Amino acid sequence: MNDTIGNRIYRDGTADLLKGVAVLFMIQVHIMEQFATPDTFNSTIGKISLFLGGPPCAPVFMAVMGYFLAKSARPLVYFLKRGALLFLGGILLNTARSANLLVRIINGEFNLDPWFFMMGADILTLAGLSLMVTGILRIGLKNKAILYFILALLVAAVSPLLENIGSKERISSYVFGFFWRTGEWSYFPLFLWYSYVLTGYAFCLFLKQIPFAKKIDLQNHFIYFIPLWVIILLTLPYAAGISGNLYGRGGYYHHGIIFFGWVLLFMISYLVVMKLVDTYYGDKLIIRSIKWIGKEVTVLYVIQWLIIGNIATIVYRSQDILQITAWFLAVTTATILGGFLFVKIRKVR
Repeated sequence: MNDTIGNRIYRDGTADLLKGVAVLFMIQVHIMEQFATPDTFNSTIGKISLFLGGPPCAPVFMAVMGYFLAKSARPLVYFLKRGALLFLGGILLNTARSANLLVRIINGEFNLDPWFFMMGADILTLAGLSLMVTGILRIGLKNKAILYFILALLVAAVSPLLENIGSKERISSYVFGFFWRTGEWSYFPLFLWYSYVLTGYAFCLFLKQIPFAKKIDLQNHFIYFIPLWVIILLTLPYAAGISGNLYGRGGYYHHGIIFFGWVLLFMISYLVVMKLVDTYYGDKLIIRSIKWIGKEVTVLYVIQWLIIGNIATIVYRSQDILQITAWFLAVTTATILGGFLFVKIRKVR
């Protein structure tokens, strides 16, 4: 996520800003999903929360990841090792964030399947698999941007056809759930969500290879994107409906190619806005703080899930809107402080 010039390392401020905002949206939507009463969850505020935790969140994370993978000159062995560690780390995080619940299951307080919570296909497991697959694809596809984008479309298109394959047996359903939808625990399976990694990868290559792309000055040419913003606004009710349907077939976690296309248009318009914000206000304290959050995204992702996941066992779907707001402020503060402390300790070591 860095560019090196001479002996100095320059970070991409817009990328950090995108990730930082996504972390904040992610915390609030996790709290809404886990803590909110059904009335709050299904309210207008709940739908807004789900949308903010939708297109501007996971798709952005994965697209930014793909973008920087295209910049990486690491060998295949790095992609495989790093990917395997992330995947195993995802399983460990699933277990740790559900520790309170798992203890109660063992003690007989809840009659629930522990594997449902330990084997969920979440962002870290998706990132791990994406790294490994990308490392292999690079060997054959080289730097042909159009091939990565076509593959992204194909992955999005065929994903619904793979649903429930291998889901008859419990063990196989959890294993295959990391690759495609086999149940509610398949939150971010490789098929469909790898499409966003491929899109980010292709976007980076396009910027390198298309001459006019380097000449676009957003400060002077942002007006050209107004028609796109109008389209996004006019189709927002459609997108909000998908984002508000988390678990159903064709819902947010398992959407099809049409919503995938909408999200791509959204991300282009969103990227333009964030680029302008970083250009004009990137040195302001609040923006610098959000970019720091984006820089430490993995650490903060883990911390917020450890907090939210274990508290959810106690307050699951019992909190009203005022309580949800208080929880968001408290969890966000604790997450940032925890991340700051971790970074300090890491530097000392």
